[in-house]
Amino acid sequence: MSNPDVRNFVVVSTAHLTEPTARCLDRTPANQWPCLGGPYGEYGWFVYAHDENSHAGPDPIPDDLFGVMTWGRKHGFDYILFDCDGDLIEDLSSHDW
Repeated sequence: MSNPDVRNFVVVSTAHLTEPTARCLDRTPANQWPCLGGPYGEYGWFVYAHDENSHAGPDPIPDDLFGVMTWGRKHGFDYILFDCDGDLIEDLSSHDW
């Protein structure tokens, strides 16, 4: 096998997203999301950590979601796994919904 492309991801709490963003991700088919990604079973979402808000879908990436992506990129992560049991990250805002 030649050199495989290895990527890093971080697991964070779904509480780092606002309720409207969470509802959008739950109710919108993944191929219409404003970013690349998909559902993580019934536990959250797995998304690519875009380094630009380049509108992967018809709408911009919500500020709360893009903020976590920006934080992730700053710390060397390519993907973010939002898990309902994930840790709260002190540097990120959290939302009680």
